[in-house]
Amino acid sequence: MKCAADFRAIARDALRGKWALAVLTGFIASLIGAEICGGGGGGSSSSNRNSLSSGELRDFFQSDLWLRILPFVITAVVLLVIWCIVITVIGGAGKLGYAKFNLNLVDGKDAALSDLFSQFHRLGDGFCMNFLMGLYLVLWTLLFIIPGVIKSYSYAMTPYILAEHPELGANEAITESRRIMDGNKWRLFCLGFSFIGWSLLCSLPILIALAVMTVGLLRSGGSALALLWLIPLSLPLSAGFLFLRPYREAAYAAFYRDVSGTDIPPEPALPERGPLWPESE
Repeated sequence: MKCAADFRAIARDALRGKWALAVLTGFIASLIGAEICGGGGGGSSSSNRNSLSSGELRDFFQSDLWLRILPFVITAVVLLVIWCIVITVIGGAGKLGYAKFNLNLVDGKDAALSDLFSQFHRLGDGFCMNFLMGLYLVLWTLLFIIPGVIKSYSYAMTPYILAEHPELGANEAITESRRIMDGNKWRLFCLGFSFIGWSLLCSLPILIALAVMTVGLLRSGGSALALLWLIPLSLPLSAGFLFLRPYREAAYAAFYRDVSGTDIPPEPALPERGPLWPESE
């Protein structure tokens, strides 16, 4: 039985000589919502600190600087809303195309950027897949967080199944994903967890920048609003994730090949020419 190291090795072999293509495809896939994103954060602070932050924000929103950048902020919000609507419509189909790209990659076939857009004629299937998966996960999470997390692993292979079997409906693909993931959820968790070191390494530049800026603000007594400069810096500081994502996605595609029983066997090597082979004339 293959383990996480085996799937990572398969991914590295598949990506050899194709890193540039995989990074570009993964970046565009992120832009069109061909992934499931999540995150959260929180914190606590004293009431005096909250009052100070409120005062800083009030002064900022009353300043000339805010009035000058307000049109840009409004434009950014409108574009963000439009982008959210667009990825809601095409994100599912993009996810199917990205699954096809990664399957072609680990199968040794000619993976191309066009694979990402090859499923756009299936917008309905992709939308239903995202909607049903999201609905089921929400319902399971309402029971408790842990069942929702477990079900997220049960449904993880749905995009690959639906990409390879267009004759199936979204709900049928989810059911099939649950079947093949029975007994394999822990293996998928271990595979994802095996990338935690790379994730921390990729996060290191932005964490260092945040720490340096915070220390500088505390020493100089500057406004905490200066931390907003991290927003435009976040993309270059997080460039490592552009390379980590193709690596991880290729490993997941190799995992699907294993648990679904659709591994493509390597072509048999021809026997070496020995003395029993007659010389050609």
